[in-house]
Amino acid sequence: MRLKNWKNLFFCILLASSGGSWCCIRVDAAESANTDIWRPENLASIQVTYRQLCQNLEQETINSLCKQSSELHPLDSQMPLNLTQQTPETTQTPVQTEEPEDSQKQNDSPQLESQPSNLPTSPSDSKEELLNAPEINYSQRLERLIQLLRSPKQPPESDSDRELGLRVRLRPLEQQLPPIEQPIVPKFQPIGYLQGRIGYFQTNNIFSSNDSPIEDGLIISGLTLASAYFPLTSKTYLNASIDGNLIRYINQSQYHYNQVRFNLSLYQQLSQRMFGEISWSNQQLFYANNSDRPNSFKAGDRFLNENSLQLALGRRDPLTSRLTLDSLYEFSVDFADPLSRNRIINSFWVSLNYYLQKPLQVGIDYQGNFSDFTQRDREDEFHRLFGHLNYQISDTTNLNVQAGVSLGSSTVENIDFDGWFFSVNYSLQLGRF
Repeated sequence: MRLKNWKNLFFCILLASSGGSWCCIRVDAAESANTDIWRPENLASIQVTYRQLCQNLEQETINSLCKQSSELHPLDSQMPLNLTQQTPETTQTPVQTEEPEDSQKQNDSPQLESQPSNLPTSPSDSKEELLNAPEINYSQRLERLIQLLRSPKQPPESDSDRELGLRVRLRPLEQQLPPIEQPIVPKFQPIGYLQGRIGYFQTNNIFSSNDSPIEDGLIISGLTLASAYFPLTSKTYLNASIDGNLIRYINQSQYHYNQVRFNLSLYQQLSQRMFGEISWSNQQLFYANNSDRPNSFKAGDRFLNENSLQLALGRRDPLTSRLTLDSLYEFSVDFADPLSRNRIINSFWVSLNYYLQKPLQVGIDYQGNFSDFTQRDREDEFHRLFGHLNYQISDTTNLNVQAGVSLGSSTVENIDFDGWFFSVNYSLQLGRF
């Protein structure tokens, strides 16, 4: 009987031991299942980490490319927008005045009817430093991004130390050491630049005459001393410049003259694609040659002093990665000596630009001017349609070519703006300071 009780006791111990082992096996299996379930989650977290890394790398690549673009135009990087490549500021045919009085001196003076204070310039050319050109190197950016993504990445976090519920990440020795402080070298930021230019302008109606149009050309050479855009606030900038030009006729040498222009402008970024600008400018024209006739003008005498207050609104709309539409409206009030040049001008510019490759841009432009003279009964209507080609030869040199037609009329009978024109302009940055 006692032996039977010992057998029963031994059998119970054996069953308890087997049940405990089976329970341990179930616990291990459950733990193993939990471990298998955690690993996909870890893989998902790694994928999220890699996805974030890809986004960071893409942003770094875009910033790098933008930096390279700004380095091509070192002064443009200080410019506010984001709606100009820089085309040389050339001369543009102003609205004409009536023929001079009967005095000998006025008859021999350069005819203000045709003096081109500014040759035709598209909005994208004149305001390119304020606008962002489209990114045309998308394939290069994508290739560089792929190379960055293929570079070795940091290993995922290690799970080797989990006794305390912590996830320990091993780091190389050099990353654990504090970084060595490097001396900060301030980067040179230019506050201005000096630019030289030379251009040629040809037209079959140089004096805008209705009776006997004259074909002739102009050679314009000059210098520009301009400041960088000085920030007043995060979206407001101040800019000033001084221009000096020597303007010479090919055939009508008796009308040679010189030009000096001062400009001060306040720029305001209205949105990512729009800007506004208020500016004041003064231009003065001087005789360049002595007249052969007695009691006539002398070289150095001033025959025009004109002040202009201008309000401009500009916009750039990207249509594709290479195609942009630039538009500009400008309202101008001019006060001049002689008073017969006082007028109010409404100007419209539209320019469709296509970036063939990084340094080359082509486009079609329309310009319309409507002038109302305040000191006499005269109104002018002027239109210009032309194509342009702009080539950035290097970081400091630029070539611009324009060709088109001019149309328009005036309430003055002997004034006619119809004709064709062609111009070539070359600019060179001589230095920054």
